[in-house]
Amino acid sequence: MLNIQHSAFLVLLLFSLTMCASVPAKPTIPNAKDLTLDEKVGQLFVAAGHALFTNEAGWRYRDLSHHVRDNKVGGVIWFVSNVYDTAFLTRKLQSEAKIPLLISADLEAGIGMRFTDTTFWPAAMAVGATGDPKFAEEQGRITAREAKVIGVNHILAPVADVNVDPDNPVINARSYGEDPETVARFVAAFIKGVQSEGLLATAKHFPGHGDTHVDSHRSLPVLQADRARLDRIELIPFRAAIAAGVASVMMGHLAVPSLDPTPAPLRVDDEAERENPYGTSSAEITLEGTVPATLSKPMIEGLLRRDLGFKGLIVSDAFDMGGLVAHYEAGEAAIRGIEAGEDQILKSANTDAAIKAVREAVRSGRLSEARIDEAVQRVLDAKRRVAFSGGSQEEIFKTLDSPAHREVAKTIAQRAVTLLREESGLLPLKKDARIVILSVSDFDEVADPLPDVTREVSRIIGKPAKTFQLDSRSNDDDVQEVLDGVQDADVVLLALAIRARSGAGHIALPDSARRAIAQMPASVKVAGVSFGSPYVVRDLPLLKTYACAYGIQPVMQVAAVKALFGEAVISGRLPVTIPGLHARGEGIMKSASSAGQTSSTQNPAKLTTDH
Repeated sequence: MLNIQHSAFLVLLLFSLTMCASVPAKPTIPNAKDLTLDEKVGQLFVAAGHALFTNEAGWRYRDLSHHVRDNKVGGVIWFVSNVYDTAFLTRKLQSEAKIPLLISADLEAGIGMRFTDTTFWPAAMAVGATGDPKFAEEQGRITAREAKVIGVNHILAPVADVNVDPDNPVINARSYGEDPETVARFVAAFIKGVQSEGLLATAKHFPGHGDTHVDSHRSLPVLQADRARLDRIELIPFRAAIAAGVASVMMGHLAVPSLDPTPAPLRVDDEAERENPYGTSSAEITLEGTVPATLSKPMIEGLLRRDLGFKGLIVSDAFDMGGLVAHYEAGEAAIRGIEAGEDQILKSANTDAAIKAVREAVRSGRLSEARIDEAVQRVLDAKRRVAFSGGSQEEIFKTLDSPAHREVAKTIAQRAVTLLREESGLLPLKKDARIVILSVSDFDEVADPLPDVTREVSRIIGKPAKTFQLDSRSNDDDVQEVLDGVQDADVVLLALAIRARSGAGHIALPDSARRAIAQMPASVKVAGVSFGSPYVVRDLPLLKTYACAYGIQPVMQVAAVKALFGEAVISGRLPVTIPGLHARGEGIMKSASSAGQTSSTQNPAKLTTDH
């Protein structure tokens, strides 16, 4: 009996040690010439998934395992996922891969942008509003440190786009701002932070998605800019990224006729609609677009490689986006992308079909094996730069979303809040004032996108805050309910969750909100805060008090409320121009005062990096 117990203990101990053991941090990576054609082609593709709980027989796991085992893909990109599921599934997939995988995630706004129940960091424009690139560097460093322990080694950030179009529906507050040199400093700083932790950073979306009013998730944007203009604006942050040693650059689905005038074909098959997950309507499709940068040899090999001297990994934007699938089926898109000079095909609309098509293109001679070898070698070289082990469960528990990391996010958020207008005597808001919150959203899938505004106001005033919500579903009865509810209010806190969202195709204040705001009683003061696009104030030109928080992140919600009540300083500067209303660099500076006394400085001229 004692021997049986002793044996059982040894088995349990061995099992525990096996679970805690890490995959070697620097496994042997082969060269392209050592691989079969199937292995080479697979290395150029990145499969997509959500790391949520799945049984080994579940479709989520079986799909990814199929791509790793059978298609021999070179990477996996995680979208919205759980922390421990990501760590487990990443380790599981790495164990199944003959060649270690690059594990990617879009972490522009920290680990919480993709991984639930962790801190969703301020957006790039909020970081830009602090005026200090050191915050971008620290955000990059912490993001990489946290990503590393769950096995992510390829961060698809920073956004290097210069947001010069106020109507940009997809970049907007994801950009550090509109001034190319300023954006360049923040981009280089973020890259430095990420790569100091041994991970790969990615500058995107080349050659620049900031001056477009079409969302490439839905259809193909056309950037009408010549080379001189690109050199003056769009390319400056990318040059800075390359000078900073950025490991990879992401191409955007952007037509630039001055660089590549080749017409983009239109698909007429029904499969195009099924392959596009964003529901692009036929009316949205760009009819006279040219070849997007993702498939353009002049833009990849000519501009990025030859002219800018970039020698690293080139990754595509997702190949299932409307800007591409309306013009090319999955196999043809992959062949053209690789032919043009791309090294990684991200999230194909049909990975099986695309891999098969590329293999056949090599066998038929359309794609040379030398071109495949060149791309594969860059993928393998990138893999030599990173670790693949991830952290133990205990390391994840201690490292991810630590109090010290959260404090940095909170500091950035507080420094970012930007006050552009102030009605005399309104701020700081008084705790004993009758305050009503009107939350306005331009999307319907979330009942209340700003719950932390309500919680924080309730904390400060010492009782549950009275809150109303309006969105695109709201009708006249909802508007009247709001108007009845604010009759006795002293202040309406207008919380605007109007933001750029991938695939939405637009940014708009709901008509119901316009009507409600226009009919507010004259006796009620209104303090507006944009938790998203700063440009939304163009729809509210008569609003007398207006602040920008640049995103719906909980840390930004709390920071904005604290600032309005005088519990924190207000020091942010506007990183963009709001046409006809506010210039870049404006911002009313206010010190914190629990007694309700503040000092202010109106509209400093320019952004600085020392405040």
